[in-house]
Amino acid sequence: MYKENKSINHGELMIQWLKKQISSRKTLDSKMYIIVLIIGTFTNLASFIITCVERLAPAAIISTFLCFAAMGVFWYLSVAKDMERYLHLPMMIIIIYVLLPLAWFFCGGVKSGMVLYFLGCLFLTVPCLEEGKKRVIMYLVSLLWLSGIIAFSVYFRPDLVTPLSDREWFFDVLVSLALVSAGVYFITSLIVKAYETERKSKEALLEEMEKLAKVDPLTGLNNRREMFVLLEANEKLNDGQHYLMMLDIDLFKKINDTYGHLFGDRALNTVASILQANAGKGQEEFAARYGGEEFVALLCCKDLAEAEKRAEAMRLQIFEQEYEENPGLHISVSGGMVCIGDYSDLTSALSAADALLYKAKQSGRNRILMDKVK
Repeated sequence: MYKENKSINHGELMIQWLKKQISSRKTLDSKMYIIVLIIGTFTNLASFIITCVERLAPAAIISTFLCFAAMGVFWYLSVAKDMERYLHLPMMIIIIYVLLPLAWFFCGGVKSGMVLYFLGCLFLTVPCLEEGKKRVIMYLVSLLWLSGIIAFSVYFRPDLVTPLSDREWFFDVLVSLALVSAGVYFITSLIVKAYETERKSKEALLEEMEKLAKVDPLTGLNNRREMFVLLEANEKLNDGQHYLMMLDIDLFKKINDTYGHLFGDRALNTVASILQANAGKGQEEFAARYGGEEFVALLCCKDLAEAEKRAEAMRLQIFEQEYEENPGLHISVSGGMVCIGDYSDLTSALSAADALLYKAKQSGRNRILMDKVK
């Protein structure tokens, strides 16, 4: 029982090690190289065992063993000597131009499953080589080479091919089909998975870039560009119920100089959070960072009294905010608010709100002035 558990643990360790070898590779061609090594190693080991069990000709046994040994050498150079980056093309050359022809002549030629191995190795030239031109050239030259091997063994020197009996032929084709198809399926699945992963990564990157183009990175509010997009897209701005409020943190430079820029960022985020909570809940309302310590909010109110009440509530909430690191400190804002419908265009409304903001600062700060009469 102990020996059986020990054997199972060794198998699990082998699988984990192989998975680690694949996952540690960063590029697709590197992953394919390791997968080809894995599939080639186990395929050639299985072929060697089968040729021994079937008691085929010594040449067939030797050729399959040489193929298996070659995979071992590539493993050693790739993992122990860290030479993988130099071995992609040499491995394909040795497999296609040396090992496959040997196996072809010693394992039955055209009357065996070797044609399937030819096809599988041609397929592997695509994902194993990174450069497009090198890949095309390798594929075409390999196709001509393997085609020439087939023609040579059939028309010129069929005597060089070690024949298989009908039973051996049938069994060899079945085994070759199973091994090659499993390898092609596994590699194709990995390529599809890699494509899906790359596609999702690009989509996520595009979404993040789109978000960054709309959102202020510090406060999370709409940025100035997105503010204008939202305002221009709103067809109800002139209905007399949409109010534009522009706010500015009072003495913000002094806050930065006295308490540091990190606290200044904290103040900006506090104001942004309060605006977002009070003016960012409906489709017709939003808050935005206009620039620096200046903010803009669009409010939808039934009349001027409601707009004035909401603006005052936000101003008071900002002023009453407490900061643990600076007890007793109160940060105030000054602002101006206008009804957009009272102006001929959006630019005029923004200019009017900005003028009221400036007037609020001149008249003592910590207040929001309303444009009650056009």
